[in-house]
Amino acid sequence: MPEGASHQSDSQTQRRAEGEIVAGLAVSLGVVLARPDRIALSGGVFVEVDAATSDMGIVVEAYARQGRLKGSQPKKIAQDVLKLALLKREPGWERTRAIIAFASHEARDSISGWLALAAAEFGVELFVVGISEELRMRILDTQRRQVMVNANLPADDLAVQRDAGR
Repeated sequence: MPEGASHQSDSQTQRRAEGEIVAGLAVSLGVVLARPDRIALSGGVFVEVDAATSDMGIVVEAYARQGRLKGSQPKKIAQDVLKLALLKREPGWERTRAIIAFASHEARDSISGWLALAAAEFGVELFVVGISEELRMRILDTQRRQVMVNANLPADDLAVQRDAGR
């Protein structure tokens, strides 16, 4: 592959889309959101979020997936719920509004059962942000390419790729 070219399963499109999702959420909420530095928690640990208001009154994780969540994707959302719940349990952070912003009703509606209950119990909002049709098509195209690339990998490579995403 030429230097600088991205791998077919690269998630650069999703990362760019997450920026646009955050921008759309900011407009919807009437706030300014930016990527903050790492957030220090008690015990000397840190968490990172995709965006926050400058006063940290709102913290956001963005998720670009179009369509229902598949495979280990709900696990990623569960990890974000847990991270945001932990943040909200920190002294001084209890009133922080924690949001996971989806770009698809189908993706958000995939969150059900114990995971939906946990999000509600811990005060993590599951918010859908409208995106342009052009952005939706770019994400869908990337998702199709990623499926095609993953379908061609031997089982051992799929396990390595899955583990690398953790």
